[in-house]
Amino acid sequence: MRKLLYCIIIISVFLITQDCFAFWVWTPKTNKWVNPAYRTFDTPKEQFDWAKGYFDSNDLHKALSEFKKLVKKFPNTRFAAEGQYFIAECYEKLGNHYKAFLAFQLVVDSYPLSDRLEKIFENQYLIGEIYFKKKKYDLAQEIFEKVLINSPYAKMSDIVQYKIGLCLLNTRQFSAAKDEFKKMQENYSFSLYLDDACYQIGFCAYKISALFKNYDQGLIDLAIGDLKYFLRNFQTSEYVQRAEALVFELEDKKAEKIFRIAQFYEKQKKTYAALRYYQDLVYMYEGTVWAQKADLKLVKLRKK
Repeated sequence: MRKLLYCIIIISVFLITQDCFAFWVWTPKTNKWVNPAYRTFDTPKEQFDWAKGYFDSNDLHKALSEFKKLVKKFPNTRFAAEGQYFIAECYEKLGNHYKAFLAFQLVVDSYPLSDRLEKIFENQYLIGEIYFKKKKYDLAQEIFEKVLINSPYAKMSDIVQYKIGLCLLNTRQFSAAKDEFKKMQENYSFSLYLDDACYQIGFCAYKISALFKNYDQGLIDLAIGDLKYFLRNFQTSEYVQRAEALVFELEDKKAEKIFRIAQFYEKQKKTYAALRYYQDLVYMYEGTVWAQKADLKLVKLRKK
């Protein structure tokens, strides 16, 4: 029995030492056992080249580990900036887009003189687009806002500003969305997206007015004004027909309100006031159903 126990112990020790030697190697240069999992090279260039080799061979998990060692051991070198950039690239290739966004941001925050900044802003924007297309608007908005802070005058900054507005619009934050589209209108008058932004300002105003079930003439007038501004200035836009339809709908609401007021005065036997409202209705909202009804009312009242 004792011999069997000794055999088990010896076999266990042998297996353990086999595992140890699988992770530790002897380096004659230092006369030490070294675990490659924790080993770094003596210079940042050597460490970078080592990590980049894994990256180029598409061993992304290993590359990620080696680039992280580089940044940790040599944080104040240009190779660290490159290493941090490739950490982000690894995450992106692995499909972890949000971690890639954060890793790119670390380059911006820690290495503001990096030659990669323009490429980073473009990559971050594309990551935002990925989340936007997936309808993850909160994440997309967070990323777009950071891109705009990073580079407010970049070549795609107008598009980024527009997309921030769309994120808010798609989450039904109409007032905040309108403010963002107004920033687009004020700061990017050169943009090819300017007509889109001006239409969205009017559309947001329309949606805001619709939130109030009780008629709010001030909000409706504001929405009509925004939409008519768009129609005056962007007559060839693809949104013209939509804007015209919204204006017609809003004016129809106003016409109905005037008609109801005129009806009220008519029932109160205040004929002069009723006539005045019906006349105003016919004059201001000629193309509406309510104007047609008012016209019939005028004929009836004038016969009395």
